[in-house]
Amino acid sequence: MIQKICLAAAFFLCTVTPGAAQLIAAGDSKEPIDITGDTAEFQDNLAVWTGNVRVVQGPAILISERLEAVLTDEGDFETITAIGSVRYSNGEEAITGERAVFNNAARTIVMTDNVIVTQGKQVMSAGKITYWIDSGKVLFTPEAGKRIRGLFFTGKDDEQS
Repeated sequence: MIQKICLAAAFFLCTVTPGAAQLIAAGDSKEPIDITGDTAEFQDNLAVWTGNVRVVQGPAILISERLEAVLTDEGDFETITAIGSVRYSNGEEAITGERAVFNNAARTIVMTDNVIVTQGKQVMSAGKITYWIDSGKVLFTPEAGKRIRGLFFTGKDDEQS
């Protein structure tokens, strides 16, 4: 069970960028998966890492205060949830929020609460981002009373006057 949960944590490492959506799955990298936290608890179909949780696979890093993996009775992943100051980076893109949930039945990854996505100088912010794993579709949803914001650079040099 522990090995399967470690693979789920690696599967959970995702980038959702304004220009593209990519998923870094355990099968996409031969790098080892290194999960650390202040505590880890395994009982029945639940594994929970708490306190300064860090999941690393190659250049991809997922950091949160808590990581929960729920398995079905058949041993498949039901959900994987990262909670509290969630940060993801792969050296090229970064995404932050307060909560991220992988739902295997829905085949989605949802990040919520003050989400900021950075790719180079490009930045987008939203209340929630939903990423559909199978199609690659990304939906940015605003917080109540707010709007989606994107800052994009054209790549042209500014003319000096």
